Amino acid sequence: MPHVQITWVEGRTPEQKRKIAQRITDVLIEDGRTKRENIHVAFHDVAATNYAEAGVLVADQKRTP
Repeated sequence: MPHVQITWVEGRTPEQKRKIAQRITDVLIEDGRTKRENIHVAFHDVAATNYAEAGVLVADQKRTP
């Protein structure tokens, strides 16, 4: 039972997440030979003040996700 976790800075729309979840699911069905009903995708949206890259908070990088 594949479980895919995506942790990223918040800011994506529900429609974007739907599309990503569908594409990930399709790849796991096609290439991973997994049944659709066994695939789980979890999105963990993190505030830019709680996520750092290279030691710098994303909120301080003055960019969007």
